[in-house]
Amino acid sequence: MVYGFLEERNYQISMNIIMLSQVRQTQGFWGGVHVCTRCIWTTPGSFFKDGKSSKQEWYTPDVAHKAESWNIPKPKQELPANEWRSVFQHFRPTRLGLNVVHAFQKGIDFRPNAFKNWFKDFQTKYNITDQSYNQDRVAAVGFELAAAHFVVHRKGKVRFRNSVDWVQQNEDGEYELSPHFIPDVCVEAIDTTGMDLLYEGLGSMVNLKHLKSLNLSGCQNIDDWCIDRVCAQYWQTLEHLDISHCTKVTENGIAALARLRALKTLNITGFHHLNDIQLVCILLEDSLPDIEIIGVDFMEPPT
Repeated sequence: MVYGFLEERNYQISMNIIMLSQVRQTQGFWGGVHVCTRCIWTTPGSFFKDGKSSKQEWYTPDVAHKAESWNIPKPKQELPANEWRSVFQHFRPTRLGLNVVHAFQKGIDFRPNAFKNWFKDFQTKYNITDQSYNQDRVAAVGFELAAAHFVVHRKGKVRFRNSVDWVQQNEDGEYELSPHFIPDVCVEAIDTTGMDLLYEGLGSMVNLKHLKSLNLSGCQNIDDWCIDRVCAQYWQTLEHLDISHCTKVTENGIAALARLRALKTLNITGFHHLNDIQLVCILLEDSLPDIEIIGVDFMEPPT
């Protein structure tokens, strides 16, 4: 028994010596554990009287770092002797960021235009957050139905493959879409006419392997960056694209549509304000010989 205990103890010590060779310089230890480059182990001298070593638990350095940062309660802050604080101190921010300091220095503007601009910025940030990619929704229903829910919920409409009916909201704002994943369901057409669609919203319509038609008509936030994202996501399958009256799109965005190798029809009605629209369309037809461009009169001089 004594020999077995000494053999186990020598083995543990030798293993600890080998692991100590991998130790990098640290500032002390926390909770009876030493920090290594590869692991964290219990102290080598932690043995019980019965000769058995204590249970060793292995962690990664990241877990130990998190335990040090948030698992330990914060020390109580002592007030100076001649200072008094009311109960409202619990509502003050723990750290004054640059925005807070800047607001105090600038002052509060109560003019109607300032409040209007503030509300507009707040609404824009809310829409960005609301339209951003939702991982939980994709995990529940899959990419195809997640994109359908995203579009129809915002008063757009979608059409699935092998179907002639569009799925959209009724007069009461209700619609029928499966809340569960269904295999072999593919979105073939999306219509977001007049929707307040943002660049982040296009990220909620990714991995649509069979999308052939996309209508972005009247979406005032669609710009060249959005066109670039459309080209990146649907360059293999998209055949019909409508960006009519998307006034933020320039000649650069239209020229980028040459990346849509399957594109057959393009509607760019309402782009007469662009000086080089006709030249860009000619170059686009040269890159895509089978394309049909709607909304441009090549015989009409630019305005």
